[in-house]
Amino acid sequence: MSNPIDDLVNLAEYLERVPDAWARRTATRVNRLVSGETRDVAAALDLKQPRGKRAWRAVSQVEARNAAIREAVAKFFPALKRKQQADALAIALGRYEASAWRFDQRMEKCPYKVGDLNAALWLILTRVDHAVSAERIRKILVTR
Repeated sequence: MSNPIDDLVNLAEYLERVPDAWARRTATRVNRLVSGETRDVAAALDLKQPRGKRAWRAVSQVEARNAAIREAVAKFFPALKRKQQADALAIALGRYEASAWRFDQRMEKCPYKVGDLNAALWLILTRVDHAVSAERIRKILVTR
């Protein structure tokens, strides 16, 4: 029966054999923890954020929300200009947040079928739990 440290050692050894650069970087990070170089898991895995910066989880969630916004606009409002797209999505998000979202936010799985506008709105709000202004959506659409 293995213990968690043995599992981490095995993981690091396995990753060192994977030819991809990401695997070697991850192995180095896991080895920092296993070797005792640091007891701080976040520091060992390079997940500590600098002072004044957002935590990596928050950054990841915002990036996922922004991708969902870009997808929704491309799918549901492709013929509109950027400003019109942002306005239309902001209105839809606001309406959804004020109505069905109050019940849907408790659901672990999306209650709508794939391809439905409400499914896209649900996905956006599950990433960051508040509607986004049209101005912010415009900024998201012009940046990648």
